[in-house]
Amino acid sequence: MISPRGRVLSEVRSGPVAVSDVAYAKDSLLCEHVHERAYVSVVVEGAYTELHDGLPRYCAPGTVIRHAAGEMHADYFCAPGRCVNVDFAEDDGAWRDHVVRAVRATHPSLKTTVRNALFPPHPPYPVREPEWLRTVLDEFSWIERVPIERAARLAGTHPTHFARAFRAHVGMTPGRYRRRERVRAASRMLLESSRALSEIANACGFADQSHLTNVFRETAGISPNRYRGAFAR
Repeated sequence: MISPRGRVLSEVRSGPVAVSDVAYAKDSLLCEHVHERAYVSVVVEGAYTELHDGLPRYCAPGTVIRHAAGEMHADYFCAPGRCVNVDFAEDDGAWRDHVVRAVRATHPSLKTTVRNALFPPHPPYPVREPEWLRTVLDEFSWIERVPIERAARLAGTHPTHFARAFRAHVGMTPGRYRRRERVRAASRMLLESSRALSEIANACGFADQSHLTNVFRETAGISPNRYRGAFAR
């Protein structure tokens, strides 16, 4: 069976869940698309770059990605790949259990990977966010070359407390968050303009073109030029 989104190797239904094993050819591009039902995808072989919410992500073997129904994204396979895709009705409160049971029945070797991704340990910090967090996320100039300590000043907290609380509630350090936002800004410029890489690097706070290329490749799995060639309209 040939699908415009890959070659379906097998497909099995297990209750409210459908599990398909899909192979993708090198240089396959799945342009921006949505799925009618929510789904979980597990990378089994190869790798691909996903573009979602303006941010690229490198999906290596073992990566588990979940998308809600109707969530827009695009995928580029820089090498041949294979994924196990599980789609389900997300309005069922027990959908995680359904997915794990379906994977256990059809691809038992992936059960632990999927379970760990869908049932992460509860974080050891209060659920309530500090009042300053949204202000810092929205108002601090993350891509500019200014010290992170200014974000702590904006929050009105000591830099050490700021860094600890930020990581606890955002899931990454302020430095890694800054790097992510710089990559997001560079992604937008790559796809929406023809500006040179050196100009994009300067505009997005990278030290130089080489710094941009290295960070972008680490995040997206491909070079900025290849990313632009794959995803730019």
